Amino acid sequence: MSKVISVTAFTFDELSDKAKENARTWWRSASEGDNFWSECTIDEAVREGEFMGIEFKTRAMKGESLPGEPCVFWSGFWSQGDGACFEGEWRASDVKADKVADGWGDDPATTEIKRIAAEFDRIAKKYPNAYFKVEHRGHYYHEHCTEFSFEVVTDEDGDNQDAPEEELDAAEGALKEVAKDFMRWIYRRLEKDWDYQNADEQVDEEIRINDYLFTEEGNRTVAL
Repeated sequence: MSKVISVTAFTFDELSDKAKENARTWWRSASEGDNFWSECTIDEAVREGEFMGIEFKTRAMKGESLPGEPCVFWSGFWSQGDGACFEGEWRASDVKADKVADGWGDDPATTEIKRIAAEFDRIAKKYPNAYFKVEHRGHYYHEHCTEFSFEVVTDEDGDNQDAPEEELDAAEGALKEVAKDFMRWIYRRLEKDWDYQNADEQVDEEIRINDYLFTEEGNRTVAL
C-alpha cells in the first residue's frame, strides 16, 4: 500500500556548511563524464595549432554528415596515465607563428605556447618542406601514446642527400618533442578548466542557477 511521505526541501543557501558540502559532492558526481566544458578549450587548441602548421585529423560523428570533431584525445585528471594527444599532420609551409596567442596577454600558458610556436617556426625556416604525421597508439591518451612519421628535406626539390643523417635525425627529434610539448600544453589547459568548473564557487553557482532542492542533510530532492 502506497504512502505519502512529506519531505522538507531546502535551497542550497539554506543548507548548513556540512550539508552544502554534500550537495557539492552530489553535483560533481552527477556531472562526471559530462565534458561539455572541454569543447572551448579544444577549439582553442585546434585554432592555435593550425597557426603552428598542424592540420588536425577529424572523426565523423555517427549518423551525421557535418564535419567531424578534431581528433584530440584526453583523460584526466587523477592517474599517472592521464594526458592528452592529437592526430594530424604538420607542414612547415603552414606555420604562421606570429599569429599564435595573439592578444592573450602575459601568463605562463601564453609564454609556453609562444615558445612552442617559435620552435616550430625555427624548424620550418631551416627545413621549409618538412612534414610529419602523428597518430594515437595504445590504451592511454598522453603524449607518449603516439607514433610519428617524418619527411625532412632541405631544399625545394626535396633533395636531402647533402644533409648529414644525424642532422636530419636531430630535426625529427626536435619536431617530435615540440609536438609533445603542445600535447602537454593542451592537457594543462584542460586540467585548469576542469579545476575551475569544479571549484566550490562555480559549483555553487551552477546549483543556484538550476534551482536544485535538497534535504536538510544536503541530499538532492525534487519538489512535487
